[in-house]
Amino acid sequence: MDVAVILPRSLKFRMTLVVILLVLVATMIVTWVALVLAERDMKAIIGNQQFALLSSSAAQIDAQLNAKKLLLASLAEDLPLAATASAADMLEFVNRHPIARREFRNLVIYNRQGDLLHTQGQGVATLDTSASLRAYLAKVLADGKAIVSPPYKSVMTGEPAVVIMQPVKDAEGRPTMMLGGSLDLADSSMLEQVAGQRSGQTGYSFIITTRGVLVQHPDRALLLEDVTKRANPNLGTQRALEGFEGWTEATGKDGTPSIYSYKRLHSADWIVGARYPVDEAFAPMIAMRHQGMLAAAVFAGVAGVMAWLAIRAMLRPLSLLRQHVGEIRNGSADIGVLQPCRPDEIGELAGAFHELMAEREAAQKAVRDSETLISSILERAPDAFVSCAADGAITNWNEAAERTFGWRRAEVLGRDIAELIVPPAMRGAHQAGMRAFGEGHMGRLIDARVRITALHRDGHEVPVELSVGSIRHGGAYYATAFLHDITERVAFEERLTQLARIDPLTGIANRLYFEEVLQQAVVRARRNRMPLALAYLDIDRFKSINDSLGHAAGDAVLCEFATRLGANVRAADTVARIAGDEFVIIFEQVDQADEAARMAQKIVAAIRVPFTVEGASRLVTTSIGIALLDGDDLAPAALVARADAALYQAKRQGRDGYALAP
Repeated sequence: MDVAVILPRSLKFRMTLVVILLVLVATMIVTWVALVLAERDMKAIIGNQQFALLSSSAAQIDAQLNAKKLLLASLAEDLPLAATASAADMLEFVNRHPIARREFRNLVIYNRQGDLLHTQGQGVATLDTSASLRAYLAKVLADGKAIVSPPYKSVMTGEPAVVIMQPVKDAEGRPTMMLGGSLDLADSSMLEQVAGQRSGQTGYSFIITTRGVLVQHPDRALLLEDVTKRANPNLGTQRALEGFEGWTEATGKDGTPSIYSYKRLHSADWIVGARYPVDEAFAPMIAMRHQGMLAAAVFAGVAGVMAWLAIRAMLRPLSLLRQHVGEIRNGSADIGVLQPCRPDEIGELAGAFHELMAEREAAQKAVRDSETLISSILERAPDAFVSCAADGAITNWNEAAERTFGWRRAEVLGRDIAELIVPPAMRGAHQAGMRAFGEGHMGRLIDARVRITALHRDGHEVPVELSVGSIRHGGAYYATAFLHDITERVAFEERLTQLARIDPLTGIANRLYFEEVLQQAVVRARRNRMPLALAYLDIDRFKSINDSLGHAAGDAVLCEFATRLGANVRAADTVARIAGDEFVIIFEQVDQADEAARMAQKIVAAIRVPFTVEGASRLVTTSIGIALLDGDDLAPAALVARADAALYQAKRQGRDGYALAP
């Protein structure tokens, strides 16, 4: 049987059915698209958050490894040659350096040939005399700096470990042997943050070498496993081993799709990674998708009922008209029933012809009134309004345009707009666009708002927001434009930008501005092959000033300290306060380390001059750490870390002085 025979054929039913279908389809599509977009955005948010946390953990590990390297370097400088042959001398040397004893499980000494000369400590991380060890020791000698060894299994404890090896040089600067410090990775506090960083209930973090060997993993049985030799390798990890950093989706060895994040370390050939299963990350979204589809169906049903009631009410006059027509046809009523008795469809049909001419006249009057109103609105608009023909000839120019650009209306009508307010550098592109506009090609500026620079009558440039439209009249196109003068607004995103880079207490650069300047200074130093020095300094015993005199006095000391720094550096140098009583100075184009040292001495001497704090004289001193960037590939963060380490060296030397980073 034909479906059309079964279903009602009334207009009300068909309109109701169409509304239900449209609402259902639209709601389902909108809900589905919204959830898909939300899942995509959520995935990006989760991945970016996971990568940000991972980057923070990687930075901390880098900082700790660099600190251990610096500690080994200082030990190597202080190591007596007798300690290489005497266990008692080695024990005495270690006892003189409790920090080293605390930082490393044991200390070892190798000669240039790779032979173990001495070990001191718990003996958990001595290396095998293998070809890989020889290659590693040879690299340490060749590079002349501390290097982290590949991970290996300790023969004493069976736990994974690494050794940081530092060349020991003689008086002529030649490497004579190597001093190493071992780290038991299973008990190292350095990896605690990575081990404790979890994503959800089953996610975890791990560390592998750039050759694919697991250094840290929640499953201790997998430590030192080579992941590249697995039967079903993780494609995300393979990309990370090839140099990828960031987050990606991949399937783990257990077949679970997950979000993986990877971040390489600078101080060792390690990659820090994190895994977050997709099903766990998106469990709320999956449940929301089912609920959204159900809600869409319910909403469509409710909308259909409401639509049927509304359509039935709106089509009632049409039903009455059909009834009256039927009555006239069967002779039960005359044509008088068609006379308008109320303002509905029947009344409109009955009086349509009589009112046609009146409506036309009213429409023409309304158009004239509308044109007058629009003209008045445009004339009194707060923004400049300009219209021109396709050849650029100006056809309208309101009072705001006169104020904005300095040209009177009588002076500009009929003239080419390009000659008046378009800067010379932009006129070629403007004229080409107008030619295309005259041919009916609407460019990308039509119905868009853009920021450009216009020209004032006196020659200065005016920043404006431009909104361009088009109208067709008499077979030709005309361009219309509103131009909003944003001079004050621009001067204000600039003042705010400047304030965001200034320390509110001292008036000098803050950490944000310092980081921007340091990045640019490092680029210039490498490009121009000129050395760069970074000074990291603070106020000695500043806490005692706050505790004894109060924070107001402490703030006064900080302000005077910043003033003296600014008065004792060159105009091209940058002084910044980055936190509390911590300050930094960027010295560009220094000739050598001696010049940086002289600058530090000058600052130390300037600070020694007594401060006046709350009416009393008070002695204030400073400690300075200086690091040089002289053609190497140090990143800005590493340069800051070296200067910070040198600052602590200056404090260990007694404060009120400076120290140069090695």
